[in-house]
Amino acid sequence: MKIAIIYNLLSSLKEGREQEALADNEVLDISNSIKSTLQAEGHLCEMIMINQIKQIRTLSNFDLVFNLCEGIDGNAHSEADIAAALERLRVPFTGTGSDGLKLCLNKYKSKERLLKKGIIIPAYQIFNTAEEELNPSLQFPIIIKPVSEDASIGIDFDSVVYTQTELVKKVAQVIKKYKQAVIVEEYIEGREINAAVLGNDDTMKVLPLSEIIFDYPAEVPKFLPYEAKWVEDSAFYKKSYGQCPAQLNSTEINLVEEVAKKCFKLCHCKDYARVDFRIKDGIPYVLEINPNPCINPNDSGFIHSIKTEGKDFSYLIKQIVQLTMKRFRLEATPWITSS
Repeated sequence: MKIAIIYNLLSSLKEGREQEALADNEVLDISNSIKSTLQAEGHLCEMIMINQIKQIRTLSNFDLVFNLCEGIDGNAHSEADIAAALERLRVPFTGTGSDGLKLCLNKYKSKERLLKKGIIIPAYQIFNTAEEELNPSLQFPIIIKPVSEDASIGIDFDSVVYTQTELVKKVAQVIKKYKQAVIVEEYIEGREINAAVLGNDDTMKVLPLSEIIFDYPAEVPKFLPYEAKWVEDSAFYKKSYGQCPAQLNSTEINLVEEVAKKCFKLCHCKDYARVDFRIKDGIPYVLEINPNPCINPNDSGFIHSIKTEGKDFSYLIKQIVQLTMKRFRLEATPWITSS
Protein backbone atom coordinates (compact mmCIF):
# COMPACT_ATOMS: atom_id res chain seq x y z
CA MET A 1 0.00 0.00 0.00
CA LYS A 2 0.92 3.63 -0.34
CA ILE A 3 0.79 5.00 3.21
CA ALA A 4 1.13 8.60 4.42
CA ILE A 5 2.35 9.09 7.99
CA ILE A 6 1.17 12.54 8.99
CA TYR A 7 2.43 14.38 12.04
CA ASN A 8 2.89 17.88 13.38
CA LEU A 9 5.75 19.77 15.01
CA LEU A 10 5.48 22.99 16.94
CA SER A 11 6.98 25.87 15.00
CA SER A 12 5.71 28.51 17.41
CA LEU A 13 4.19 28.74 20.86
CA LYS A 14 2.51 31.44 22.82
CA GLU A 15 4.66 33.12 25.44
CA GLY A 16 5.17 31.04 28.55
CA ARG A 17 4.46 27.68 26.87
CA GLU A 18 7.83 26.92 25.28
CA GLN A 19 8.50 23.86 27.41
CA GLU A 20 5.27 22.28 26.20
CA ALA A 21 6.86 21.68 22.78
CA LEU A 22 8.42 18.56 24.30
CA ALA A 23 5.11 16.68 24.24
CA ASP A 24 4.34 17.50 20.62
CA ASN A 25 7.79 17.23 19.10
CA GLU A 26 8.28 13.65 20.33
CA VAL A 27 6.09 12.60 17.41
CA LEU A 28 8.93 12.87 14.88
CA ASP A 29 10.74 9.89 16.42
CA ILE A 30 7.51 7.89 16.51
CA SER A 31 6.81 8.70 12.85
CA ASN A 32 10.24 7.46 11.81
CA SER A 33 9.73 4.22 13.75
CA ILE A 34 6.36 3.62 12.08
CA LYS A 35 7.85 4.33 8.67
CA SER A 36 10.64 1.80 9.26
CA THR A 37 8.15 -0.84 10.40
CA LEU A 38 5.85 -0.48 7.41
CA GLN A 39 8.64 -0.15 4.85
CA ALA A 40 10.13 -3.38 6.14
CA GLU A 41 6.88 -5.03 5.07
CA GLY A 42 7.16 -3.67 1.53
CA HIS A 43 4.86 -0.67 1.80
CA LEU A 44 5.62 2.69 0.23
CA CYS A 45 5.60 5.21 3.07
CA GLU A 46 5.91 8.96 3.10
CA MET A 47 6.19 11.15 6.19
CA ILE A 48 4.30 14.43 5.82
CA MET A 49 4.37 17.25 8.36
CA ILE A 50 1.03 19.03 8.56
CA ASN A 51 1.24 22.79 9.12
CA GLN A 52 -2.14 23.74 7.65
CA ILE A 53 -5.48 21.98 7.32
CA LYS A 54 -5.52 22.56 3.57
CA GLN A 55 -2.56 20.17 3.21
CA ILE A 56 -4.94 17.27 3.87
CA ARG A 57 -6.24 17.70 0.30
CA THR A 58 -2.91 16.45 -1.02
CA LEU A 59 -3.43 13.01 0.58
CA SER A 60 -6.14 11.79 -1.80
CA ASN A 61 -3.74 9.50 -3.70
CA PHE A 62 -2.74 7.49 -0.62
CA ASP A 63 -4.32 4.13 0.24
CA LEU A 64 -4.17 4.84 3.96
CA VAL A 65 -3.09 7.62 6.35
CA PHE A 66 -1.42 6.83 9.67
CA ASN A 67 -2.59 9.85 11.66
CA LEU A 68 -0.25 11.09 14.39
CA CYS A 69 -1.37 14.75 14.28
CA GLU A 70 -2.24 16.30 17.63
CA GLY A 71 -2.93 19.82 16.45
CA ILE A 72 -1.20 22.70 14.71
CA ASP A 73 1.18 24.99 16.61
CA GLY A 74 -0.14 24.09 20.03
CA ASN A 75 -3.82 24.38 19.12
CA ALA A 76 -5.25 21.14 20.48
CA HIS A 77 -8.64 21.79 18.83
CA SER A 78 -7.10 21.45 15.37
CA GLU A 79 -6.49 17.74 16.09
CA ALA A 80 -10.20 17.13 15.48
CA ASP A 81 -10.16 19.52 12.51
CA ILE A 82 -7.46 17.42 10.83
CA ALA A 83 -9.51 14.25 11.35
CA ALA A 84 -12.60 16.01 9.97
CA ALA A 85 -10.65 17.01 6.85
CA LEU A 86 -9.59 13.38 6.37
CA GLU A 87 -13.21 12.32 6.72
CA ARG A 88 -14.29 14.81 4.06
CA LEU A 89 -11.54 13.53 1.77
CA ARG A 90 -12.79 9.98 2.41
CA VAL A 91 -9.29 8.60 2.78
CA PRO A 92 -8.92 5.77 5.34
CA PHE A 93 -7.00 6.89 8.42
CA THR A 94 -5.93 5.29 11.68
CA GLY A 95 -7.33 6.10 15.07
CA THR A 96 -10.27 8.05 16.40
CA GLY A 97 -12.39 10.29 14.18
CA SER A 98 -13.28 13.93 14.62
CA ASP A 99 -16.30 13.34 16.87
CA GLY A 100 -14.35 11.26 19.38
CA LEU A 101 -11.35 13.60 19.37
CA LYS A 102 -13.59 16.61 19.98
CA LEU A 103 -15.41 14.90 22.82
CA CYS A 104 -12.31 13.61 24.61
CA LEU A 105 -10.49 16.95 24.34
CA ASN A 106 -13.29 18.72 26.19
CA LYS A 107 -12.96 17.36 29.72
CA TYR A 108 -16.30 18.82 30.76
CA LYS A 109 -18.32 17.28 27.90
CA SER A 110 -16.62 13.90 28.15
CA LYS A 111 -17.20 13.76 31.91
CA GLU A 112 -20.84 14.70 31.40
CA ARG A 113 -21.26 11.84 28.94
CA LEU A 114 -19.57 9.31 31.21
CA LEU A 115 -21.56 10.42 34.24
CA LYS A 116 -24.88 10.08 32.39
CA LYS A 117 -23.94 6.51 31.47
CA GLY A 118 -23.17 5.51 35.04
CA ILE A 119 -19.35 5.62 34.87
CA ILE A 120 -17.76 6.53 38.20
CA ILE A 121 -15.66 9.70 37.95
CA PRO A 122 -14.36 12.25 40.50
CA ALA A 123 -16.83 14.99 41.45
CA TYR A 124 -16.13 18.06 39.30
CA GLN A 125 -17.14 21.59 38.40
CA ILE A 126 -16.43 23.95 35.50
CA PHE A 127 -15.00 27.42 36.25
CA ASN A 128 -15.17 30.19 33.64
CA THR A 129 -13.82 32.79 36.07
CA ALA A 130 -11.89 32.63 39.34
CA GLU A 131 -14.74 34.45 41.11
CA GLU A 132 -17.19 31.56 40.85
CA GLU A 133 -18.26 29.77 44.02
CA LEU A 134 -17.05 26.22 44.62
CA ASN A 135 -19.90 23.75 44.90
CA PRO A 136 -20.05 22.80 48.61
CA SER A 137 -20.38 19.13 47.65
CA LEU A 138 -16.77 19.13 46.38
CA GLN A 139 -14.15 18.27 48.97
CA PHE A 140 -10.51 19.37 49.17
CA PRO A 141 -7.93 18.47 47.98
CA ILE A 142 -8.90 19.51 44.46
CA ILE A 143 -6.98 19.31 41.21
CA ILE A 144 -7.26 22.06 38.59
CA LYS A 145 -6.86 21.50 34.83
CA PRO A 146 -7.48 23.48 31.64
CA VAL A 147 -10.73 22.17 30.16
CA SER A 148 -9.36 21.60 26.64
CA GLU A 149 -5.72 20.50 26.74
CA ASP A 150 -4.10 17.09 26.66
CA ALA A 151 -0.70 15.50 27.46
CA SER A 152 -0.85 17.06 30.97
CA ILE A 153 -0.42 20.54 29.48
CA GLY A 154 -1.46 23.09 32.10
CA ILE A 155 -1.04 20.66 35.00
CA ASP A 156 1.73 21.55 37.45
CA PHE A 157 2.69 20.43 40.93
CA ASP A 158 0.68 23.30 42.41
CA SER A 159 -2.42 22.19 40.49
CA VAL A 160 -3.52 20.21 43.55
CA VAL A 161 -4.87 22.71 46.07
CA TYR A 162 -6.00 22.37 49.65
CA THR A 163 -7.70 25.68 50.48
CA GLN A 164 -10.14 28.15 48.95
CA THR A 165 -7.37 30.75 48.67
CA GLU A 166 -5.14 28.36 46.71
CA LEU A 167 -8.08 27.40 44.52
CA VAL A 168 -8.90 30.97 43.50
CA LYS A 169 -5.25 31.80 42.81
CA LYS A 170 -4.62 28.72 40.66
CA VAL A 171 -7.88 28.97 38.72
CA ALA A 172 -7.11 32.60 37.85
CA GLN A 173 -3.58 31.66 36.77
CA VAL A 174 -4.69 28.84 34.46
CA ILE A 175 -7.51 30.86 32.86
CA LYS A 176 -5.13 33.75 32.16
CA LYS A 177 -2.37 31.55 30.70
CA TYR A 178 -4.47 29.17 28.60
CA LYS A 179 -7.36 31.47 27.66
CA GLN A 180 -10.00 28.87 28.47
CA ALA A 181 -12.21 27.59 31.25
CA VAL A 182 -10.85 25.18 33.82
CA ILE A 183 -12.25 22.04 35.33
CA VAL A 184 -11.79 21.46 39.04
CA GLU A 185 -12.31 17.97 40.41
CA GLU A 186 -11.77 16.12 43.63
CA TYR A 187 -8.25 14.73 43.80
CA ILE A 188 -8.53 10.98 44.33
CA GLU A 189 -5.83 9.54 46.58
CA GLY A 190 -5.23 6.10 45.16
CA ARG A 191 -3.35 3.89 42.71
CA GLU A 192 -3.03 5.22 39.16
CA ILE A 193 -3.84 2.58 36.56
CA ASN A 194 -3.61 2.87 32.76
CA ALA A 195 -5.73 0.61 30.54
CA ALA A 196 -4.54 0.33 26.93
CA VAL A 197 -7.41 -0.67 24.65
CA LEU A 198 -6.76 -2.12 21.20
CA GLY A 199 -9.47 -3.01 18.70
CA ASN A 200 -13.02 -2.14 17.66
CA ASP A 201 -16.32 -3.77 18.54
CA ASP A 202 -15.86 -7.57 18.49
CA THR A 203 -12.06 -7.31 18.28
CA MET A 204 -11.70 -4.96 21.26
CA LYS A 205 -9.34 -6.09 24.02
CA VAL A 206 -7.65 -4.51 27.01
CA LEU A 207 -3.92 -5.14 27.16
CA PRO A 208 -2.18 -5.93 30.47
CA LEU A 209 -2.86 -3.07 32.88
CA SER A 210 -0.04 -0.76 33.88
CA GLU A 211 0.41 1.17 37.12
CA ILE A 212 2.25 4.45 37.67
CA ILE A 213 4.59 4.08 40.65
CA PHE A 214 5.41 7.31 42.48
CA ASP A 215 8.58 7.62 44.51
CA TYR A 216 7.94 11.23 45.49
CA PRO A 217 8.63 12.81 48.88
CA ALA A 218 5.84 12.11 51.37
CA GLU A 219 4.48 15.67 51.25
CA VAL A 220 4.13 15.74 47.43
CA PRO A 221 0.80 14.60 45.93
CA LYS A 222 1.16 11.47 43.80
CA PHE A 223 0.15 12.39 40.26
CA LEU A 224 1.74 13.22 36.89
CA PRO A 225 2.01 16.91 36.10
CA TYR A 226 3.64 18.01 32.85
CA GLU A 227 7.16 18.04 34.25
CA ALA A 228 6.96 14.46 35.55
CA LYS A 229 5.63 13.22 32.22
CA TRP A 230 7.86 15.03 29.73
CA VAL A 231 10.95 16.70 31.28
CA GLU A 232 13.42 13.82 31.43
CA ASP A 233 16.07 15.61 33.51
CA SER A 234 13.57 16.60 36.22
CA ALA A 235 13.68 14.82 39.58
CA PHE A 236 10.00 13.93 39.38
CA TYR A 237 10.30 12.38 35.90
CA LYS A 238 12.95 10.08 37.35
CA LYS A 239 10.82 9.33 40.42
CA SER A 240 7.74 8.12 38.54
CA TYR A 241 7.63 5.08 36.30
CA GLY A 242 5.29 2.47 34.89
CA GLN A 243 4.96 -1.04 36.28
CA CYS A 244 3.34 -3.59 34.00
CA PRO A 245 1.48 -5.72 34.74
CA ALA A 246 -0.14 -3.84 37.61
CA GLN A 247 -0.39 -5.88 40.78
CA LEU A 248 -4.17 -6.08 41.06
CA ASN A 249 -6.49 -8.89 42.02
CA SER A 250 -8.71 -10.55 39.43
CA THR A 251 -11.82 -8.66 40.57
CA GLU A 252 -10.09 -5.30 40.15
CA ILE A 253 -8.64 -6.28 36.76
CA ASN A 254 -12.00 -7.44 35.42
CA LEU A 255 -13.75 -4.29 36.63
CA VAL A 256 -11.15 -1.93 35.15
CA GLU A 257 -11.21 -3.80 31.82
CA GLU A 258 -15.01 -3.68 31.66
CA VAL A 259 -15.13 0.05 32.40
CA ALA A 260 -12.28 0.81 29.96
CA LYS A 261 -14.19 -0.88 27.12
CA LYS A 262 -17.35 1.05 27.99
CA CYS A 263 -15.44 4.34 27.96
CA PHE A 264 -13.83 3.47 24.63
CA LYS A 265 -17.25 2.98 23.05
CA LEU A 266 -18.98 5.90 24.78
CA CYS A 267 -16.33 8.36 23.60
CA HIS A 268 -16.30 7.06 20.00
CA CYS A 269 -12.68 5.88 20.13
CA LYS A 270 -11.32 3.83 17.24
CA ASP A 271 -8.47 1.32 16.88
CA TYR A 272 -6.51 2.22 20.03
CA ALA A 273 -6.89 4.39 23.12
CA ARG A 274 -5.83 4.60 26.76
CA VAL A 275 -8.15 5.04 29.74
CA ASP A 276 -6.63 6.40 32.96
CA PHE A 277 -7.99 5.40 36.36
CA ARG A 278 -7.49 6.00 40.05
CA ILE A 279 -8.44 3.07 42.26
CA LYS A 280 -9.55 3.99 45.77
CA ASP A 281 -11.15 1.53 48.20
CA GLY A 282 -11.55 -0.93 45.34
CA ILE A 283 -13.48 1.58 43.19
CA PRO A 284 -12.00 2.56 39.79
CA TYR A 285 -12.54 6.28 39.08
CA VAL A 286 -12.09 7.26 35.43
CA LEU A 287 -9.81 10.29 35.08
CA GLU A 288 -9.26 10.65 31.33
CA ILE A 289 -9.90 8.95 28.00
CA ASN A 290 -6.98 9.37 25.60
CA PRO A 291 -7.71 8.58 21.94
CA ASN A 292 -4.66 8.07 19.71
CA PRO A 293 -2.36 7.95 22.76
CA CYS A 294 1.42 8.11 22.71
CA ILE A 295 2.96 4.95 21.22
CA ASN A 296 6.61 5.89 21.59
CA PRO A 297 8.46 2.58 21.04
CA ASN A 298 11.06 3.47 23.68
CA ASP A 299 8.96 4.70 26.58
CA SER A 300 5.17 4.77 26.63
CA GLY A 301 2.52 3.03 28.66
CA PHE A 302 0.96 1.50 25.57
CA ILE A 303 4.24 -0.13 24.55
CA HIS A 304 4.81 -1.43 28.09
CA SER A 305 1.45 -3.17 27.88
CA ILE A 306 2.18 -4.60 24.43
CA LYS A 307 5.55 -5.93 25.58
CA THR A 308 4.02 -7.47 28.70
CA GLU A 309 1.73 -9.42 26.38
CA GLY A 310 4.81 -10.73 24.58
CA LYS A 311 4.46 -8.54 21.48
CA ASP A 312 6.45 -5.57 20.19
CA PHE A 313 6.13 -2.17 18.50
CA SER A 314 6.03 -3.72 15.03
CA TYR A 315 3.10 -5.92 16.06
CA LEU A 316 1.20 -2.89 17.40
CA ILE A 317 1.63 -0.88 14.20
CA LYS A 318 0.50 -3.80 12.04
CA GLN A 319 -2.54 -4.34 14.27
CA ILE A 320 -3.54 -0.67 14.07
CA VAL A 321 -3.27 -0.78 10.28
CA GLN A 322 -5.28 -4.01 10.19
CA LEU A 323 -8.01 -2.52 12.38
CA THR A 324 -8.21 0.57 10.18
CA MET A 325 -8.43 -1.53 7.03
CA LYS A 326 -11.27 -3.57 8.50
CA ARG A 327 -13.19 -0.42 9.51
CA PHE A 328 -12.87 1.01 6.01
CA ARG A 329 -13.53 -2.38 4.37
CA LEU A 330 -10.18 -2.45 2.59
CA GLU A 331 -8.71 -5.66 1.24
CA ALA A 332 -6.17 -7.16 3.66
CA THR A 333 -2.60 -7.69 2.53
CA PRO A 334 -0.78 -11.02 3.14
CA TRP A 335 1.44 -9.85 6.02
CA ILE A 336 -1.50 -8.73 8.17
CA THR A 337 -2.64 -11.48 10.50
CA SER A 338 -4.66 -11.72 13.67
CA SER A 339 -1.85 -13.48 15.54
